[in-house]
Amino acid sequence: MMRVLTLGELEAPLQAQRVGADCEFSGVNTDSRALRPGELFVALRGENFDGHDFLERARLAGAVAALVSRPVAAALPLLQVEDTQVALGRLGAYNRALFQGPLVAITGSSGKTTVKNMVRAVLAQRGTTLATEGNFNNEIGVPLTLLRLEPGVEFAVVEMGAARAGDIRWLCELGQPTVALLLNAGTAHLESFGSVEDVAAAKGEIFDGLGAGQFA
Repeated sequence: MMRVLTLGELEAPLQAQRVGADCEFSGVNTDSRALRPGELFVALRGENFDGHDFLERARLAGAVAALVSRPVAAALPLLQVEDTQVALGRLGAYNRALFQGPLVAITGSSGKTTVKNMVRAVLAQRGTTLATEGNFNNEIGVPLTLLRLEPGVEFAVVEMGAARAGDIRWLCELGQPTVALLLNAGTAHLESFGSVEDVAAAKGEIFDGLGAGQFA
């Protein structure tokens, strides 16, 4: 679950144009097959799919509104943006800004999920702790994790992965970590980076997301 948000309050932070009535939603989903009643459907686009093709399926599954990147005829209130993936990130960042507790960000070439689970287990001894599900650690998974921050959560542990330079910087911009853990830099995804030194530089972007008085 997540805190209840409205389309109207998101027009400015998402740089969106609302089409139709304002409404509340209590969840966000990018998969029309897994959508639950009361959620906002985000119509992502990829090389082999277009979420805009599934707006009616989402409505029938109980979606109360949709986030889209082009004009569409749909029997749903809409928020229209330039890029739904970027807007999903901004939506996650908006919800994260409402969270006042510590957020631990974890990256590295290997061991991220194991360490995330260890940190979650330790923090859970002190209070309600939210953590990334599985290894859902990319530009879609991190915003969806941030959207699960709700009243009552005291600690957050967010795994961050990178397929290219700039990925971690963007995820930190969204997540605003208060603690950053860089585990290692190895040969995973070397084809995307060129060298282990480039991997280390990309992973090291996690420290750029820290402010004064925060911890690495």
